[in-house]
Amino acid sequence: MTNLNRKDFIRKLAVIVAGASVLPAALVGYPAKATAVSGDEASTPPALRIDDLGIIDLHCHPSLKMYLWNKHFWKKYNPKSGTNPFPLQDTVDELSSGYVKGFLVAHYLVEAALESESAVLKNLFPFIRRLFPGLAAKVEHEDSSNFTQINIMIDTMESQVHQANKEQGRVRFVIARDFSEFEQAIKDGNIPIAHAIEGAHALGRNFPLTHKRRVPLDNEHVENIDEKTNRYIRNLEALKWRGVCLLTLGHIFVNDIAHPTEGISPDEKHAIKMDWQYLPMRDDLPLTGIGVAVVEKMLDIGMIVDLTHSTPAARQDVFRINANRKKVGKALRPLTFTHTGSQTLFEQYDARYNNGRYENFKYYDASDQEIDQICDCSGVIGVIPENFWLVACDTKLDKHYARLFRDGIPYIVETILCINSKTRSKDFDNISIGTDFDGFADAPRDLYKPSQLGALIQALRDAKITEKQIRKITNLNALRLLREGWGS
Repeated sequence: MTNLNRKDFIRKLAVIVAGASVLPAALVGYPAKATAVSGDEASTPPALRIDDLGIIDLHCHPSLKMYLWNKHFWKKYNPKSGTNPFPLQDTVDELSSGYVKGFLVAHYLVEAALESESAVLKNLFPFIRRLFPGLAAKVEHEDSSNFTQINIMIDTMESQVHQANKEQGRVRFVIARDFSEFEQAIKDGNIPIAHAIEGAHALGRNFPLTHKRRVPLDNEHVENIDEKTNRYIRNLEALKWRGVCLLTLGHIFVNDIAHPTEGISPDEKHAIKMDWQYLPMRDDLPLTGIGVAVVEKMLDIGMIVDLTHSTPAARQDVFRINANRKKVGKALRPLTFTHTGSQTLFEQYDARYNNGRYENFKYYDASDQEIDQICDCSGVIGVIPENFWLVACDTKLDKHYARLFRDGIPYIVETILCINSKTRSKDFDNISIGTDFDGFADAPRDLYKPSQLGALIQALRDAKITEKQIRKITNLNALRLLREGWGS
């Protein structure tokens, strides 16, 4: 550590904020280089009628950089392809380009276990605590005060939206507290923002994960489960009251509700020396007892359940809980994967380019069975613009094939077509978009900011998908998910 200059040290510090999907490899030894095609050259948007085809983004993270780095929504930044640890991708300037109709902000509280699970971060954290105590305090506290932290993050987003509306006059943003407000904002020509939470650790923890990791959290491991469950339910209801529409149950590490699959790509795990691996025979664990109660309450009060990051066993529990609603005269709720890919396509590319090396990473994606179950409840699968999770390849894993995976839009379209082929209607009724912008996802050079979304829409046209079907993908399916899932 003594050999690091100040610039390198600051760059390495940024790695603590990662974990949403991937960690910024550029910060731990090999900085991302500018691509041969600049952002402007790779993303000249086609003409678009935003009212018809504007995208409702099911998953993005601008509040994370606001909270950690005090980035400002109304300022201009210069994002590039890759993980973008510092510059905001979702800004007023970018969102004013005309391709975003509305979006869900996934508030993510950085998990403390990143330190204990990463050899690199374990060495960095003592310096962080000493030199940047305010930044260190923004990592989750691993106790009931996690709930306070996530509310501060929500407050930060709301304050910045208010300030952004004062600072500029091009477009007005509206924090929607329910679906009717979300829909009305669109009708009024504004861009609605709905709150979402990524990772149920935001509701609190019953034990510090850094001291007691990956312990199955069934009833026999939790004392006073009724009391602790009620605490989660109260926090859940409080979030619903302030307008949170969706909760992603799992994330990178186990919480009191659900266990995770792999959520960080292999090259990024290697960069931070993170050894934990998802092994299906060991780690495919169901919802906890508290998790079952939380999911039942979510479906009752109208908070959408996001299955992304949870184990296949936990996902099946959610599908069963939802199906059981019919037995007591309740309607099915639409379920979602907000930012994922297709297991089938992942397996095909993994076999072709990696000899099946990343088999256990495929469980992040939706299986053919899960796609059918999403159709059964009129749910939605949001496709993520991150090549590794779509096709098991990216520019860092194999330099020989790197040139094939600089762009991502062709693989997004291929994933959309693949998922559609597994659906019941075969008419793009269950597909949407979840960009994961500002979540440190390894974005391709042709889609790393909102102003490039027009190129994705044009690619869907080029794939002979009709305008009506494109509108389903870009906004109608997301609106149905919100209408039917976010309500009493």
